[in-house]
Amino acid sequence: MSSPISTNSLKKLILKSDKPAIKINLLLRTLPHSIVHEMQREVPNRAVVDNLSQKLRMVEKLSVDI
Repeated sequence: MSSPISTNSLKKLILKSDKPAIKINLLLRTLPHSIVHEMQREVPNRAVVDNLSQKLRMVEKLSVDI
């Protein structure tokens, strides 16, 4: 399994993109779904859920700032 992108790296990629608002909106729609999907597994991985939750909080903060 590959390691996930760090929250800080994801933030930098979003802010560097041509249209950060589109990326933010996409992540605001997909991250909650990914968290729910992970929680529905037989044995959810807490580290994965925490990582996705961190990313969601960061994207929510960006959406307010932009």
